[in-house]
Amino acid sequence: MKKIVLTMIVMVTVLFGCQSDTAEERNDGGFLWKVENEDTTVYLQGTIHVGNEDFYPLNKKIEDAYEESDVVLPEIDLNEVDPSISQTLMMELAMYEDGQTIADDLTGDTYAALEEILQENGMSIEMVQQFKPWFMEMLLMEFALEETEYSPEYAVDQYFLDRAAEDGKEIRELESFEEQLMMLSGFSDELQLEMLENAILNYDDMAEGLDEITAHWLSGATEELSGTTDVEESFDGYEEYMEEMNKNRNIGMADTILELLEEDSGETYFVFVGAMHMVEEPSIVSLIEDDGYKVEHIY
Repeated sequence: MKKIVLTMIVMVTVLFGCQSDTAEERNDGGFLWKVENEDTTVYLQGTIHVGNEDFYPLNKKIEDAYEESDVVLPEIDLNEVDPSISQTLMMELAMYEDGQTIADDLTGDTYAALEEILQENGMSIEMVQQFKPWFMEMLLMEFALEETEYSPEYAVDQYFLDRAAEDGKEIRELESFEEQLMMLSGFSDELQLEMLENAILNYDDMAEGLDEITAHWLSGATEELSGTTDVEESFDGYEEYMEEMNKNRNIGMADTILELLEEDSGETYFVFVGAMHMVEEPSIVSLIEDDGYKVEHIY
């Protein structure tokens, strides 16, 4: 179950990958910003939701920022997700009702292509045909992840969550598992279907796309990671998707961070969320800057 949850939060990272390889090679992470208000400091760490053992330790500036922190703020605390509750909710939202199946929504050719992908991964269409498009897309993402050298279990988010638990740091979620699940399952039926069709069409490139995104994160390539022109042109529901997946969430997370700065508790906070939230406009960084704060790019 935890693997499915991790795959869910990887989806946006892969979707918004890009193709440039111009960044300087350094291979120890990046995407770290800092903002202060009197005695209060907030570090903003953009993460990637996959990884492997070779990632760690990260660059010293990132490790030091974590060590300085009193409180850590992830998107969600995966270690506190109750499997029984989350699985029940996920199945309620993921399954068709009244006997409908995925075959009712896909064209014959697309359905055949999906069936072939499933067979390649040791699964029959009959096993999963009751699942809605958004969940089926997650399943394809899980297959693609298995073709790479990366795993959600070694995600940068998970790395900091495990360390924070071990170090006894306070952990405050910026969002919740339920909120993320409701968002992913709440897109219009038309957009869900379009996203799944796009995933089926581009399935053979998914693993390579994840490799490219991971390389951009390791090299700190902020401009390359935020290049979404090709994605924007790839499906009609782009604006609807970005409104919920990026804009609204960034505003909510930025508001929470601004509240911490305004409280000026004198504590140091370490925020770690997907790197796209730090670079894709309106980004968390730019929203904080718009409120009058100076945000310094550390690494």
